[in-house]
Amino acid sequence: METGFARIWQEFRGNRLAQFGALFVTVLVVTVVFASEIAPHDPTKFHLPERNQPPVFLEGGDWVFPLGTDAHGRDVLSRIIYGARTSLGTAAAGVTIAVIVGVTLGLIAGYFGGVLDTLIMRFVDILLSIPLILLALLVIAVLGPKIINIILVMGAAGWIWHARIVRGNVLRIREEQFVLAAVNVGTSHFGIMRRHLLPNLLAPVLVTATMQIGFMVILESGLSFFGITGSSLSWGWDISAGRKYLGTAWWIASFPGFAIFFTVLSFNMIGDFLRDAIDPHSRHTPVG
Repeated sequence: METGFARIWQEFRGNRLAQFGALFVTVLVVTVVFASEIAPHDPTKFHLPERNQPPVFLEGGDWVFPLGTDAHGRDVLSRIIYGARTSLGTAAAGVTIAVIVGVTLGLIAGYFGGVLDTLIMRFVDILLSIPLILLALLVIAVLGPKIINIILVMGAAGWIWHARIVRGNVLRIREEQFVLAAVNVGTSHFGIMRRHLLPNLLAPVLVTATMQIGFMVILESGLSFFGITGSSLSWGWDISAGRKYLGTAWWIASFPGFAIFFTVLSFNMIGDFLRDAIDPHSRHTPVG
């Protein structure tokens, strides 16, 4: 009998969009890890004689700066490579916190129910009523513009999704015969959660976390665009810095924008594939 992993792998081999997404994410992760070896220049170093130099495929371009330079003569390609560390690293850290907090609270709310469920879900409703940008600005105003504070904002905003999804699944799974049997033989609450609930929650949590990374990349880039992350090596920061030169040096803002676009698109395609592969019935669900 074909295992679940073998079936997912077989579907992945036939899904070109998922393959593109996985390839792009793999290249992006390698770029982040080995940025110092891959980047052709110091991303913060000024090359004043080469200010606003166009990419190599335009007249006046040079292979020394393949994607051109910005208004200070800094290499655009190197800034994109190092900016990936900030944008993707911040998003991944924020999602990790969101998963840990959301899964924990969702498990508690769904398994125990009662007062705990009511308190947790009402807290979720309160957070959902607060605009995310406003929450980020409040945190930055109190704690200061630092990357760690942006990560905390992402975690505080992202755990809500996981808590709601986990709670809904736990409410269903806890009524299954194997869970009821574990209760009858005296298995502890922690044991039931660890052995019977968590393994059945991995799939929806993985799908949600994958797609959430793309959202967090957009959030970090948006906050960097307004200069409130405390880092100038970010895709959003470069878009902000290059927006005034769109008419004369479009590449300064456009290439970081392309990086955001393909990163978010890739994670979304992987998330869509995982959702359909893990739950084949979801792709056939009628709309309307």
